[in-house]
Amino acid sequence: MTFVRPEFVMLAPLVVLLLGLTLMGQWRRLKSLTRFYSSSAALERLVPVSLSRFPLARLLFLVSAGLTVALAIAEPVFFISDDTDTAAPLDIAVAVDVSLSMNASDTDPTRIQRAQEVIAQLTEELPSARVLLVVFAGWPYTLVPPTDDPAVVRYFAQSLQADLLEGRDQGTSLSTTLVHAQEALNARPRPGSKQAILVLSDGDVHEDSREIMSVVTNISSAGVQIWSAGIGTGRGTELMSGNAPVIDAGGRPVRATLNESLLRSVAEAGGGQYEDVTEDGGLNTLLSELRTLSGEIEQRDTNSTKMSFWLTLLAIPLMLFEAALDAGKWRWSPWRREELAQ
Repeated sequence: MTFVRPEFVMLAPLVVLLLGLTLMGQWRRLKSLTRFYSSSAALERLVPVSLSRFPLARLLFLVSAGLTVALAIAEPVFFISDDTDTAAPLDIAVAVDVSLSMNASDTDPTRIQRAQEVIAQLTEELPSARVLLVVFAGWPYTLVPPTDDPAVVRYFAQSLQADLLEGRDQGTSLSTTLVHAQEALNARPRPGSKQAILVLSDGDVHEDSREIMSVVTNISSAGVQIWSAGIGTGRGTELMSGNAPVIDAGGRPVRATLNESLLRSVAEAGGGQYEDVTEDGGLNTLLSELRTLSGEIEQRDTNSTKMSFWLTLLAIPLMLFEAALDAGKWRWSPWRREELAQ
């Protein structure tokens, strides 16, 4: 058995200590009443429980209830036996747009920095997936070959800049990038694995959309899903290169906007899904769908939910028994038989 949130398991000893100290303090305060009441009948009316011995039964019920709640929050998961069907592993190529338009600041702080955040969360949510990182502008380049170490991908993603390929950046070539990503996936294939390409871009490309869709269809027919994640806004912003605005051939400032229709069409034709990840809501949806594609998290979530429910349900009667002991409605004690014999 393992836990989705193991940090709460480490808090279990602290829960036991705090509950024990709390009960000890209450018992001492009640016991001090015996010094002020000489009449045992009056004391029994005020305190319906025996103060001659420490309320060990209450402590056991109280600690058990606290531990079950702590374990429920930690979300326990039982290991799945080896004879069950396991999902195919996922190999995913993350293609990141590093053209100048990704410097746009209509996304806080910039589009390229948002792409870094997306990659970081993706590698955390899909730790068993094999990831490769491709950067592209006017041409693609494999920054990180297929790796099983998500920390490596996060490390290189931190250095992404929107002028990384500026020397040959004559726009954004998406079709060439998709072919390059497919070839990178096939360079180190895993038997029986699912293959996918995730495009992180604002969709500001400068090539014929028919050529892009033709490439998407060919890749999809080869069994590789193409997903897309849009970064930016429809209103866009003026594109800057350093401190100077980028000017087109007509002398007008270039405005970078999110081409959502193109990215959505690419995902639909590629058998994947499109999400606008400019905000956290879209990113969470994308990660949830990719977890489903990977097949590893959904079973864990289902099992942890069931276990958490039953543990929480178990805590209720434990707390009820402790409350009954505190109210004197039920005087169970490991020393009860001794007291009755006397």
